[in-house]
Amino acid sequence: DASVIYKGFAMDRKLEHHALKGIIKQRVKQGVYHIQHVNSTHNRLKKWIDGTFWGVSTKYLQQYLNWFRVKEHLKGSKDMLQAFVPKTVEDIGTYARYRNIDTRYEKLISTQT
Repeated sequence: DASVIYKGFAMDRKLEHHALKGIIKQRVKQGVYHIQHVNSTHNRLKKWIDGTFWGVSTKYLQQYLNWFRVKEHLKGSKDMLQAFVPKTVEDIGTYARYRNIDTRYEKLISTQT
């Protein structure tokens, strides 16, 4: 999206941002950036959230997105556990979150009923 909001968000977080302008039917930019990739990712995320949970809570949105990201990275793996282990050490806070997973899961499930 070419919205100034997205450009500002990307700048604040030092992210690369490539805007595709739908108004002029721009679907591909530089042969690499495809709007269909964004639409496909959005569709998979939405189906996963709707199929796994009963909607989302903005309070847990970052956790949903983190979970989806890891799931997407591992989807072609032959041995999920073996592929998952290196992902857990990418973030120093992973072990602390793992130790607290039962509490967080119970809290998440309690909001679904």
